[in-house]
Amino acid sequence: MNADDVELCRIYGQMSREYLSARSWRECEAELQAGWIRLRRDPQMTWEDAAPLVRTFWELTPAIPDDP
Repeated sequence: MNADDVELCRIYGQMSREYLSARSWRECEAELQAGWIRLRRDPQMTWEDAAPLVRTFWELTPAIPDDP
């Protein structure tokens, strides 16, 4: 994994959290995996490799509360 891969994981984790913040990681993981397969730059970078880092950035990003 190189710096570009880490940056892509960061962006993907943060943006996904902002977009899907009302849902849990568990609820979203299959959707996130499918998105990763389309988004990744390096076909060798599997979801299994990326998921821990994407999840770390997901968890570090505050969830945006739903409007009442």
